[in-house]
Amino acid sequence: MKSLQLLVGLVALLLTTQLTAQNGWTTCNTTAGILNGTTSDVFATDTTPVAVFTVTPGPTSTIPTTEFVIILRDSMASDTLGDAIIGTSIDGRVAPSALGLSVGDTFTIAPFSYDIQQIKLALHGILTGTVPFVGSCCNLLDLQAPVPGICDSLNAAGIMDSSDVNNINDLLVFLSAFSGGGSTSLRGLNAVLFAINAQMGTLSNVGCTSGVSEICYAADSLASSHDHFAVTTMVNTTKLASTNSLQVVVSPNPFMHHISTGILSKVGGEHIIQVLDATGRTVYHEIKTLAIGEQTIGLHLGNLPAGLYYLQVTDNTNIVTQKIIKR
Repeated sequence: MKSLQLLVGLVALLLTTQLTAQNGWTTCNTTAGILNGTTSDVFATDTTPVAVFTVTPGPTSTIPTTEFVIILRDSMASDTLGDAIIGTSIDGRVAPSALGLSVGDTFTIAPFSYDIQQIKLALHGILTGTVPFVGSCCNLLDLQAPVPGICDSLNAAGIMDSSDVNNINDLLVFLSAFSGGGSTSLRGLNAVLFAINAQMGTLSNVGCTSGVSEICYAADSLASSHDHFAVTTMVNTTKLASTNSLQVVVSPNPFMHHISTGILSKVGGEHIIQVLDATGRTVYHEIKTLAIGEQTIGLHLGNLPAGLYYLQVTDNTNIVTQKIIKR
């Protein structure tokens, strides 16, 4: 049996070709659910709406359970195959603040359909099955996998038997034991499942999967049809507060091409206006001589790639930084 981790790497090389052939990563002749692909703003303490399908996953007799993964945009999972999955939801609803997200963060919601009973059966076989002349199925996995101790990793994560795997969050924990741990991308999730399925026949033949020969699942591979959200502020972005310090507001945020920057200056003179990318590199720089009081400056930032940035305004005594999002 080839190593699962090696297969994960090989499968990753094939996924780009797979993407051009179908709008989904699927097994068992299933159809991946497809969402509206909407882009919306959401306050950090609010909750996103229930996800709505334009194509319903199916058949439900094969993949009866559909849940959702929350993916942080402009991040990188430990598997280096895409943005990291940072949470899960049973219906697509999520409060950004519950995931530690704040103003300026962007995330997507993607459906994942599967059969939890298959996972439970396969896990039961792995944890309790035995193989003649080898011993336990855990020993067999340790002999073949480049990362030994898969069952130990499952136990350390709180998965002692099949009753500990009941939803997609538990499934992610289960699969991380086969991929060496760390955060997972949606592409990486598919790669691990694909690699496991490549070995399921052999494992099933020796009695290590309780009769399960293929894990059935379906996931939409096209990011543009996932639902996209940008965490925005509840602060009035069109009105400046009356205080004794430098004040900056931005509208719109997120933006497409340009932003209007309202500045309330208590100190006249030169003001440095900069935009920094997520690594701290300056991508826009301008010096303006401003009078005391409120003024609005337009910044044309349409040439910047989509992503997270920081607007920074500096006078001779104050620095104000605000997170902005370019779509």
